[in-house]
Amino acid sequence: MTDQQDREFVDDKPGLDSLFEDLFGLNVRGLSTIGQLFAVPKQVFESARVSDWRRKYTPTIRLTFSIITAYMLLSFFWAAEDGMMYQSLLASLTESMSTLDEPPTAEELPDMVTAALAAYSFVYPFVYMFIHGAVASLVFFWGRGTGWVTRVRLYFGLLAVGMSLSLLSILAIPFLSLDLLLPFTMIGLSAALLAYGLTFARGTWGIHSAAGTIFRAIIIAIIITGVDVIVGGLSGFAAGLWISGFRG
Repeated sequence: MTDQQDREFVDDKPGLDSLFEDLFGLNVRGLSTIGQLFAVPKQVFESARVSDWRRKYTPTIRLTFSIITAYMLLSFFWAAEDGMMYQSLLASLTESMSTLDEPPTAEELPDMVTAALAAYSFVYPFVYMFIHGAVASLVFFWGRGTGWVTRVRLYFGLLAVGMSLSLLSILAIPFLSLDLLLPFTMIGLSAALLAYGLTFARGTWGIHSAAGTIFRAIIIAIIITGVDVIVGGLSGFAAGLWISGFRG
């Protein structure tokens, strides 16, 4: 190795950006893209129509998957036995399985909860990406002549905003009690619904008439929020199947 190469090697020490990328697949450009989606979504949406994103933004599909992976990682590791998520699932399993001919014992239930949370955390990102990817192909709200790849890019730009809010909300999980689960969930869904609609309207303003943009923003916000609920239900169903196999 030459002196010049050695100096370049030493100067290229990993920093905080590298740590984020190692943990979650996020780097400075990815974090900047998230900020731009909140601040000036129209610029990101316009760049989504260019093959290389004008070398300014992280592709939204990769960005969304990185955020959701970080979200599920935190939600799993923060599901302590005295936490809201763990206690909620434990109470649900205790009630639903009490009607079985051979209900699980008190010693089995904690292991089943842990297995269910692990299964849910593993399955959710893949179910999310697959179903939302399919829906993205069928949403034609982006203006005439918008191709399939661009539609998917733009749709996942909205998803990145919603998942960023979810990632922030997960920080509050350790401080919540079980009776706050339902209102916390409803507030989260409402915030995501509003974020999807506003980001779409701000990102596509000028493509359609004002009334047309607002109407499309409302519809796409409802669609994405509805799909979010479906994804959660299917992932929970998959976790339930895992529990059944766990008992077997």
